[in-house]
Amino acid sequence: MGALLGAGGAVDRDELLTQWMEQYGTRILHLAYFYLKDRHLAEDVAQEVFLRAYRHMDSFRGDSAVYTWLYRIAVNVCRDRARSPWWRRVTLPGQLPLATGGEFPEEAAVQADRRQAVLEHVLALPVHYREVLVLYYYQDLSTGDIARVLDLPENTVKTRLHRARQQLRDALSARGVTA
Repeated sequence: MGALLGAGGAVDRDELLTQWMEQYGTRILHLAYFYLKDRHLAEDVAQEVFLRAYRHMDSFRGDSAVYTWLYRIAVNVCRDRARSPWWRRVTLPGQLPLATGGEFPEEAAVQADRRQAVLEHVLALPVHYREVLVLYYYQDLSTGDIARVLDLPENTVKTRLHRARQQLRDALSARGVTA
């Protein structure tokens, strides 16, 4: 926990975990949902991420930002879940609704349909493309941060991001959706 110690030299682990959960909990949940496509599994993963972070708080060296470390844990937990034999169900209901803003009802419906179409196509991408899109666009990570989270060279991340965008663009065009 050396990198987490403040100027006073002491930090309350429970308080720190609570702070991380408040600050990053929703983002971790969304990341897990986009990775696994199931809200209940995503909730389980988010809990597991923070349990692991709590258990291994002492091993955080501060080589990266806390959110990068937490995202790396989240990606590892998601990969573990996706490889497990009991994980075979995929659901797509709008379990994590996106805000529609203050549009007119007709515009809100069109926007909701468009977002749903984009979401369906993002979730249909191969996992190595989906994860870079989610981390870049939905979690607002830089390509450098994504490279650290996924333990990949940054150029590989950039290539995957480019190819994912192209596949998404092609799929949406074929469906007549403009994103």
